[in-house]
Amino acid sequence: MIKAAFFDIDGTLLSFKTHRIPASAQQVLDSFHEQGIACVIATGRPTYQMPDWLFDLGWDAYITLSGQHCFDAEGVYRSCPIDPDDVAVIVDQVAEGCYDSLCMQGENSFVNCLSERVVTAGSNAGIVYHKEPFEHAFDAPVYQFCAFVDPADEHIVTDAVSHSLTTRWCDLFCDIIPANGGKDLGVAATLERLGVDASEAIAFGDGENDLSMFSAVGTSVAMGNAQETVKAAATYVTTAVDDDGIYNAAKHFGLM
Repeated sequence: MIKAAFFDIDGTLLSFKTHRIPASAQQVLDSFHEQGIACVIATGRPTYQMPDWLFDLGWDAYITLSGQHCFDAEGVYRSCPIDPDDVAVIVDQVAEGCYDSLCMQGENSFVNCLSERVVTAGSNAGIVYHKEPFEHAFDAPVYQFCAFVDPADEHIVTDAVSHSLTTRWCDLFCDIIPANGGKDLGVAATLERLGVDASEAIAFGDGENDLSMFSAVGTSVAMGNAQETVKAAATYVTTAVDDDGIYNAAKHFGLM
């Protein structure tokens, strides 16, 4: 019996075409609420990069910044920033021109440069980035960086940091998160908070950063628009986000 459902945002809950939730996915959320199934956001975004209307949909908890910052109505129950030594390494690499980067802190985010690649990545997610001196990364704990590097160049980051790892959901950039971070740990903390067993949870995702989340639940659903590695790891592959993917998966599992 499913008691908790975890939803990635971009490419899963939100269409890349409309930046809105399909009406059929809204039906699923409404039905889950009626059935008493806890609904949880599980995203790489920080809260301030989520559209305001998303908060009005009755979420039971939020896993943000790829699992590094988790909270519900009662407060924060998981907080895991990047090691300060790795922050210094990344700031130095950006200063040396190794790559452009987005820095995400608890209450602020900024990029070092508004290059075409950076602007395109933001536009794909319906986000407008702003530029600040990248040394501002030292002003507050950093929960996640985005390094705008190709997959083949990702080693530039991983070879230099000691306490972080990379994950990715598109070719434009990779996410840099703490080595003891990830959506799976956010899911585990949330399940403990809810008093729900992993076997009683379902997760919906489309990117490689959702793979760890899939490993933390009993049932996993890859969207039809998901990367092939994600489809291969999922319990079930549904249709694309714009083709009622969440609804069709919920119906397949007898949840509608």
